[in-house]
Amino acid sequence: MALKKKLTVRKVITFVMISILLVSLLTWYSTRETLPGRVRIATGPTGGLYHDFTLRIKKLLEDRFPLEVELVSTSGSNSNRQRLLGEAGAELVDLAVVQDGAVSMKDLFVVTPIYKELVHVIVRKGRGMDSIPDIDGRRVAVGLEGSGMQVSAAKVLNHYQLKVERRSVSSRALLTDETLDAAIVTSGVFSADLREVLIDERFVLLPVADADAFEVKHFFFQSATIPVGLYSEKPYPTPSEELKTISTTASVVVGQDANEQLIEAILGTIYESELRQEFPLLMGRAEAAELSTLRLHPASRKYFFPQDDIGEIATLLDSIDSAKELLLAFAAGLYLIWDRLKRRKEKEDELLYIAQRENLDQFLDRTLKIEKQQMELTDVASLESCLDRVTLIKLEALGELTHQDLRSNQAFTIFLMQCADLINKIQRRIDQVQRMESRGGKNV
Repeated sequence: MALKKKLTVRKVITFVMISILLVSLLTWYSTRETLPGRVRIATGPTGGLYHDFTLRIKKLLEDRFPLEVELVSTSGSNSNRQRLLGEAGAELVDLAVVQDGAVSMKDLFVVTPIYKELVHVIVRKGRGMDSIPDIDGRRVAVGLEGSGMQVSAAKVLNHYQLKVERRSVSSRALLTDETLDAAIVTSGVFSADLREVLIDERFVLLPVADADAFEVKHFFFQSATIPVGLYSEKPYPTPSEELKTISTTASVVVGQDANEQLIEAILGTIYESELRQEFPLLMGRAEAAELSTLRLHPASRKYFFPQDDIGEIATLLDSIDSAKELLLAFAAGLYLIWDRLKRRKEKEDELLYIAQRENLDQFLDRTLKIEKQQMELTDVASLESCLDRVTLIKLEALGELTHQDLRSNQAFTIFLMQCADLINKIQRRIDQVQRMESRGGKNV
């Protein structure tokens, strides 16, 4: 009887333990966080740079993970914030792109900053506007309603204490609406709409002369410069001289209940894929980490600053008995060795980048010298020699300048464009000389 009772108790205990195990496994399985099957991303106006960026993210995410990505076109940052939080009856989204400083970050977290946005003050020529204060009392395009561009435009106007007629239209309206005198545009430099306006000879860019003072007064803005010819080299450079301006940052943001698996997938897609080659404006992981200080999502903080977890590990191991101290010391030693090797590699990579950046400047100088020389040449042989030299410089640069960050640098793109333009220019001169020689002419 006692044995039978003992066996019954053992069976009950076994049943209870198996039940606890099964319940624990089921609870873990049902509550574990996994990637959603469908992701919605609030972008911006169709055709804009936010939309272009998220189109590339959509393709990469769908290629790398078993999920479907839907892009939701909006008017910009304010609209995107409403959709993240479900405000004003807006349909919810999982991710959004916003302009830093354009919206309140209450209940939002930054996943990562993605690229710099420059402020462009564009005015119509011939209307007496030579500096920003001259646009006082004028009609100014300040961006679509609900866009971050409107917010940054308002900050510029308030900084200069200007009273203007604000038009809630995009900068492209300058091309068709002659009543518009100016536009204040905050965008990445690859914006198609911005470029279309700036290559039009009816318009000119104005500098933000006191950019340093603006930076002091506005947390999310930094002093910046627009290099000569950034938007066009032919038939004339735009801008024609280096201009001071201000910049802010576009960032990917989420709400408070964001899926951490999705955030990790987004970060891996942005910084561990070929995206930067396709979207050169994208800042590198190190630069993004430096800017990621405010309202950074915990999953992003772990991604950018994995070394911060060492304190938690040390605290956990310190609570174990003294026999494990050797293991802690060994682990700490491995970490220090790894950290030192990593820093050395990063330093070597930085030095290589600097050296190749200096070489790029030398290649640019060599092409500029050839451009000046060919202007004084009138014979085909000499011009063909210049053409060969430019081609060799380009090939030499492509062979030597291999650093990934340098290849993504705007200066490298400008160098390639300069070589292509110079080759075309010399070839046209050769064709012109040959035609004139065939007609018996003596001069180019």
